[in-house]
Amino acid sequence: MRRALLWLMLLGSPAFAEDTKDPNAPNAPNAEGDYGGVQPGQKKSEAPKKAKKPAKKGTLSWIGFETKNGGSDVFFQSIAAFEVNQRVDGNAVIVTLSGLSKLGHNTWRPIDTRFFETPIARITAKKKGKAVEVRVAFKAGSKAAQASVRSSTEADGMYYAYLTFAGGGSTASTKDPEK
Repeated sequence: MRRALLWLMLLGSPAFAEDTKDPNAPNAPNAEGDYGGVQPGQKKSEAPKKAKKPAKKGTLSWIGFETKNGGSDVFFQSIAAFEVNQRVDGNAVIVTLSGLSKLGHNTWRPIDTRFFETPIARITAKKKGKAVEVRVAFKAGSKAAQASVRSSTEADGMYYAYLTFAGGGSTASTKDPEK
């Protein structure tokens, strides 16, 4: 009985009446596939943004990749200094970040770099004991080799470690290969 009463209330409600209007009438809901978003020349209303909390000490907050002169720079960001050690393991370089024991937001996601004209194919990070281990996998036919390392505290107050891997030829493009 209650369901029938609820159903009758819905049938008579203005919201239900709106859903059953003629689709060709003005202000009708968009059909599937029609874009009903922003109109040119109108300002988009934005929700207030929450202040982003900085990552805690000991957290790897960002892993970045950039192509340079046919080679690659892989960089790591944290709020405080950490130590970088690397070793070659087959067709990959294993980078141990001592002093970091946590992965920040999305740093656990792999970075697929195989479409760039560099020897690096993929970068993955995982927590390993009291450190973070990053695996830099090389493309088939490319020889894994350790990178040159430099580190600094940048203008944003964050600590960065940069690994520069030598390239194998032409200047690489950072454009999306599918566009």
